[in-house]
Amino acid sequence: MLEDQSAEETLPARIPIFPLGGVLLLPNARLPLNIFEPRYLDMTRDAMAGDRVIGMVQPSPRNLSDERPAIYGIGGAGRITTFQETEENRLEITLTGLSRFTIVEELSVTTRYRQVIADWDRYAADRWGEDEIAGIDRNRLLTALRAYL
Repeated sequence: MLEDQSAEETLPARIPIFPLGGVLLLPNARLPLNIFEPRYLDMTRDAMAGDRVIGMVQPSPRNLSDERPAIYGIGGAGRITTFQETEENRLEITLTGLSRFTIVEELSVTTRYRQVIADWDRYAADRWGEDEIAGIDRNRLLTALRAYL
């Protein structure tokens, strides 16, 4: 039986989300972000004060111009691994992908940014070591994915 490495690192049930069209965060990938909107500056600072986890989700293309667009039910979470403040009151961060997640519920919050309850179970294999996934040729899979990225 495969042992889930997430026992070493517990992923939070409640995470802030950043709806951003055209962006995917996959496990172990790095995503540089330039944060400038006040609500996402708040989100980043709050994440840095806590577990440093942020969920990236795709907004629905039907209402991209809305302040709170509908979102798809699956996202990718990452941990802030680099953080730098700029002179223009922006934050430059890098998220390193941890795992995909399913949104169980969007929470009613007082923060300016959105938060959800995340379920990590469906994507537990995202956190297994490369040598633990029997039958998957990761090099071949990554080569195929690069054609789409």
